[in-house]
Amino acid sequence: MTHQPTFDGGNLMNALRALLAGVAAIAVIGLVLVLAAFLTMAAFVVAGVAAVGAAGYWAWRKLTRGSHKRSADETVLVARRGPHGWTVDGEDQPRGA
Repeated sequence: MTHQPTFDGGNLMNALRALLAGVAAIAVIGLVLVLAAFLTMAAFVVAGVAAVGAAGYWAWRKLTRGSHKRSADETVLVARRGPHGWTVDGEDQPRGA
């Protein structure tokens, strides 16, 4: 017989092996892409939590710092225009005179 089939046992196994290798390569590439997407999502979540925490800490410091740093003397200084320029304590004489 001079006629040989197109796919004999060896050629069919080689074709199946090549197909399986291609499917495995696509699966590995897909797995890498999914892993990269999950890691990116996790990084965004961590950055968001850090930003919310920083904003909360900033607001807490802004609200509580004012009450702690106030001195017992609540004097408000008012600048007035005197005959020799601006003055805060109401003196009419310039400094050093």
